[in-house]
Amino acid sequence: MDTDETSNNDTILYLHSISPAGRLLPSASRWNSIEMDFNLFPQSRNNLGYNSLPSRFSKSVDFKLTVTNKKNFKCFIYASLAVVSLIVVLSLLLHFLPNKQRHHVATKDLTLALKQALVFFDAQKSGVLPKDNTVKFRGDSGLDDGNKSLVGGFYDSGNNIKFSFPTAYTITLLSWSVIEYHPKYEEIGELDHIKSIIKWGSDYLLKLFIRPNESSPGSATLFSQVH
Repeated sequence: MDTDETSNNDTILYLHSISPAGRLLPSASRWNSIEMDFNLFPQSRNNLGYNSLPSRFSKSVDFKLTVTNKKNFKCFIYASLAVVSLIVVLSLLLHFLPNKQRHHVATKDLTLALKQALVFFDAQKSGVLPKDNTVKFRGDSGLDDGNKSLVGGFYDSGNNIKFSFPTAYTITLLSWSVIEYHPKYEEIGELDHIKSIIKWGSDYLLKLFIRPNESSPGSATLFSQVH
């Protein structure tokens, strides 16, 4: 519906309306009027002839939507609103909550990595532990190994077995690292720490080899593992 209202100042007001809507919508001009009909309202028999006429508006959009079940339509609207609300809430939570992965970003702090690696050897120590051991929850263990003659060394992995050859290999590599990077260890304050680890392993390795004695002059004993 178009309404032309002329006053003394020749002011023209354009209005358009969707017939089932029951209300008038203002428009800037006749040619900018838009008619949108979703076919959501019941059609009156009196309007059949009117609907068959071409639209008088400059733009006419007919989506040809028909609601056959109001209950299902309401459920669809509520479900859509719930999904949209859930997406908004999740987006806000992801944006404002602290992300734990941000604290696990790859670091180039090699000093920290080296110190943590040396703590591993403190945790694997067997025997009577020194009072300055960095792993405080560990206590003395393996005090009866080899009838108390093979106390000390390092446990292998997470079990209670002490392997001789892996220990010898590890102590050798640690010793060579001190030879090559002695100033670096001293610079980060870990020189005495790694020396104590090397001494701990070396003292245990010396216990594994028993030289020939008077009772068995032609044979020696080498223990490969203790558990």
